[in-house]
Amino acid sequence: MSAKSSAPTNGDTTKLVIVESPAKSRSIAKFLGDGWIVDSSVGHIRDLPRPSDLPTDMKKGPYGKFAVDTDDGFEPYYVVADNKKKKVTELRKALKTADELYLATDADREGEAIAWHLLEVLKPKVPVYRMAFTEITEEGIERALENIRELDTDLVDAQETRRILDRLYGYEISPVLWRKVGPGLSAGRVQSVATRLVVERERERMAFVPASYWDITANFFTDAEESFAAKLSAIDDARVATGRDFNDDGQLKPKADVVHIDQASAQSLASGLESAEFTITSLEDKPYRRRPAAPFTTSTLQQEASRRLRFTSRVTMQVAQRLYENGYITYMRTDSVILSSQAIAAARKQATELYGGEMVPDKPRYYASRNAAAQEAHEAIRPSGDYFRTPSMVKNSLTADEFRLYELIWKRTVASQMVDATGYTATVKIAGTSAEATPRVAEFSASGTVITVLGFMKAYESD
Repeated sequence: MSAKSSAPTNGDTTKLVIVESPAKSRSIAKFLGDGWIVDSSVGHIRDLPRPSDLPTDMKKGPYGKFAVDTDDGFEPYYVVADNKKKKVTELRKALKTADELYLATDADREGEAIAWHLLEVLKPKVPVYRMAFTEITEEGIERALENIRELDTDLVDAQETRRILDRLYGYEISPVLWRKVGPGLSAGRVQSVATRLVVERERERMAFVPASYWDITANFFTDAEESFAAKLSAIDDARVATGRDFNDDGQLKPKADVVHIDQASAQSLASGLESAEFTITSLEDKPYRRRPAAPFTTSTLQQEASRRLRFTSRVTMQVAQRLYENGYITYMRTDSVILSSQAIAAARKQATELYGGEMVPDKPRYYASRNAAAQEAHEAIRPSGDYFRTPSMVKNSLTADEFRLYELIWKRTVASQMVDATGYTATVKIAGTSAEATPRVAEFSASGTVITVLGFMKAYESD
């Protein structure tokens, strides 16, 4: 059974739309007129049972260990969860009064699998259509209705494979986590690899041999009594060793042509330089150019929200889920950095209105994912709609956390379509001879960047 891709029928029909969450169903219902019923599956309606919950006649067969037939094509055995049986009954009742069924779960592997499970369990006898909303706005819903498609069995197979791997690996590793980490933890295909990485890293840490090295920072004053700090970079034309010059065994790398400064040598050199005369040996200017970062993916949003807002990954996704379900941002689970043509136009228009036409390049910026496996069917995470609402427009409608995350997404999206930040970086090198028994020439270096054109930094401040 598959969802049809032909255009939906018109006329006096009742259409049932099934999405994943109640909040999303309420938001979508606001945009659909009479004749539409919007309900939710509340996530997955069925899954692999625990082996102990299998029917008695299956416990001693090939399904007995994992609820997966490992002897014949890894065929899974699914059951409707006890806490979803009432929901399935409600959906079947709603389907009896419907002339058409629209499966509108999320457009990722998980959402595609939920749609497939709904088909398998509900067994509809009416026309079935598959659609997905990347954003819950009037424009987004109109585009979804214009792009009805068939169920993507490749995505279903991919999710099913991932779920089966979770079961096959998790049931072997989870007990180890219970004993070594804490009760109630579960492992799967991702956690299994992560556990191995943690173990390997811990072994590296245990075998690590620390090494010490010293450096010197000097404060210099200009004729205008302005001060700046410079760091010791070379002694007698030999580069001073830093952390990257050492191996894990605490020894200098064989090809490291550097001078290793220990505590006694550093203190002696610092004392010998206190009354030394210093001379500027070089002053070099280089052009500086920085491009705006790509719009957010799930991963980069979590990283930036952690760095700037101090949100955990869990909090970030919970807040983003609410913003998506209430129509403020596009779908928040994506590894694509692509913006739609409507989004690019909206970002460029808003940047022009707020920061001036000179802050927007002549041609739109296009970004491509470095991940060859990225699901490019999704957009990057951005404000929803064909015209973005500025943070000031939504501030009174959002909680504090929702506003902060929306503002971050809005800034990153608008900045992605602005011109580069440009300027120059100046590097100065200053040398002096120490007053020691064996004099040494110490060279210090300092650099600083002057931004002459802020460009995208007007929208998205650079740290």
